[in-house]
Amino acid sequence: MLNTSSKDCDGAISLWTITFPKQIFESLEHYLFNDESTENGCFLLAHHHKKSNANSVLLIREIINANSYSWKIKGSSSLEPTSAYINQCVIKADASESCLIFVHTHPLSSHPEVFSAIDNETNTALFANLYEILPDRPIASIVLSNHGLYGEVFYENKTQRIMETLIVGKTIKHYNTIGGYSKDSRFNTQFDRQLKAIGAEAQKVLQNLTITIVGLGGVGSPVAVQLARMGVGRLRLIDSDVIDETNLPRVYGSVHRDVGKPKVTVLKNHLKTFSKAKIVSIAADITKKDIIADLADSDVIFGCTDNLASRAVLNDVSVQYYIPLIDSGCRILLMANSFEQAIGKVQVVTPGVACLWCSGILNGNLILQETLPLKERQKLAEEGYGQSVEKQPSIVSLTTLTASIAVNKLLSILGVFGEEFSTRTQIEIINEIMINDNPKIINNCVCQTRSGLGDKRKIISL
Repeated sequence: MLNTSSKDCDGAISLWTITFPKQIFESLEHYLFNDESTENGCFLLAHHHKKSNANSVLLIREIINANSYSWKIKGSSSLEPTSAYINQCVIKADASESCLIFVHTHPLSSHPEVFSAIDNETNTALFANLYEILPDRPIASIVLSNHGLYGEVFYENKTQRIMETLIVGKTIKHYNTIGGYSKDSRFNTQFDRQLKAIGAEAQKVLQNLTITIVGLGGVGSPVAVQLARMGVGRLRLIDSDVIDETNLPRVYGSVHRDVGKPKVTVLKNHLKTFSKAKIVSIAADITKKDIIADLADSDVIFGCTDNLASRAVLNDVSVQYYIPLIDSGCRILLMANSFEQAIGKVQVVTPGVACLWCSGILNGNLILQETLPLKERQKLAEEGYGQSVEKQPSIVSLTTLTASIAVNKLLSILGVFGEEFSTRTQIEIINEIMINDNPKIINNCVCQTRSGLGDKRKIISL
């Protein structure tokens, strides 16, 4: 007998989210609704990610298309896969260590928005049979109708509802999940003028987001301040450094008495003076401490670090968990003590666009050099084979400008400025040049093989 409770043993509600890359979801819709007179369906392969708060995510990786021989019954109000088709899908799921999801349509307006009595019967048998063959991993069934998506997951002897559906591409969309949970839609009057600019829907999403900022220096600290002032609901601050005197001109919220204190503590205390956001601070180097679970709990990640090793970790998290990453950085080039270049660069990494390896920001040789002892790095730099280990020049006007571009990329991801936007923006303030473009995906890049792997591939800290 299947347990249909949606609660864990301690009584807490477990929330299941299903996340589709935009390209896969659009392909699925096109395939399923090419004939709206009969029900249609297929199986999906997914990977499971269990968050630290006990909520779970199914990351959709692949559609296993069916054909006319895949159905035992296929009509206007009924659909039953053949044993051969089920077996084919089980073999693929087993070989890739994936979860298996059955999806079918209710195309007619007279069809229920949720599972029919026949669906419930079929699901009970399907869950029991598949879980016996593919134990210790979630099995799911979903139905798509003209009204939205309804679904259930069988896992650890419980049948639980899917409460949220995300479609992640250049933009994040919350697809209508029938019977899903409602998010906080109350607005503080202080956001009245912002509401007029970005709209109520975007403001609602902002105040329900969990955003992680890695690196709280000249770029990361103004990013945190702007997000808090915009009403983001939950902020996670990550940095291993302490404030020194050279940080004071650029790190927002810092004063002389903060020298020697952790950056995460200084910034958290500053944000709490004006923001009601829930703020978590983690004093850690993500390349040396395994905090992947914290990063994977994010809805969006801002990478504001000054080294490539941490960027490589964040790139993997973004690719494997379908979490948008907004990577930011600045560089000032001086020649004979005069400005040659002052560049700010922001790039978005999200499903269907180029990652930091594709665009050339990440370089394996330079990452390797970062792991070497300081003396070896100094020697390589002196010989012209490596980057300087000295602190680089910086000014608050450039770091704050870069932070503002990064925050506007978040609004782009939320759809405020339309469906299409440039995933990379570079600004050179000396010659007043701005370049907006979309780096191309490299076919054999790791972002193609690691996409949607979730917890299946362990992300290694250096």
